[in-house]
Amino acid sequence: MSESAVSEYRTRIYSSYYSAHMKTLYGDVSIEDIKRQFDSWEYYYGHCLPDDKEVEIIEIGCGNGGFVYWLNEKGYKNVRGIDVSPEQVEVANKLGIKNVFRADLREILIKEENKFHLIFARDVLEHFRKEEVLDTLQTINNALTKGGFFVLQTPNGVSPFSGRHRYKDFTHEVVFTRDSLNQVLQTTGFRDVEYYSTPPVPKGPVSVIRYILWKSIETALRFYLAAETGFYSEIFTQNIIAKAKK
Repeated sequence: MSESAVSEYRTRIYSSYYSAHMKTLYGDVSIEDIKRQFDSWEYYYGHCLPDDKEVEIIEIGCGNGGFVYWLNEKGYKNVRGIDVSPEQVEVANKLGIKNVFRADLREILIKEENKFHLIFARDVLEHFRKEEVLDTLQTINNALTKGGFFVLQTPNGVSPFSGRHRYKDFTHEVVFTRDSLNQVLQTTGFRDVEYYSTPPVPKGPVSVIRYILWKSIETALRFYLAAETGFYSEIFTQNIIAKAKK
């Protein structure tokens, strides 16, 4: 596929990304819907946040801006979000979420080298083709301050249901495992990479039961892997989170 054809397909898909995809999956979003995700975000990402509330933070591919709103509510003063979809940015603006802008992440980050202490990319990297991934990661690395952190979430190719996440979005191009993530992150200058699973968050009776059931399934999967390969250390959740240092 030529570069012009790729650009045309992406422009067409992202121009209706909310109405043709996100709204179909989750319905119209409200501030209350976003607030209900705060506990989960705290569980998955709270340990990644710095003590200093003045540092520069950006979320690339921020969607409706809910995560930016959460960071603002936690007291971080210099947070912004960018997304390539005009519909997603319009939703954020209608919700009253500040500092969310329409932009291509590479165009913005190239202009802001050594700017950010923390860059989030949740469900972003899988939207790039293989030949684009390394350049995108290098651009992200260059935009971080020395000792800054990059935190990403992406579908996990080791999950028994990896195909569910890989193919639920037409714009997904690649899928990663912990090993392949480590490969591309190390290649683009990141270090001290840590990986985390995304199990059910135990915050109520139903979710506690889900969490217990998941841990049982995870244990069984570890036994399966150990029996076949002799190794058992693996992440099996449908998503995987990585935190990498510049």
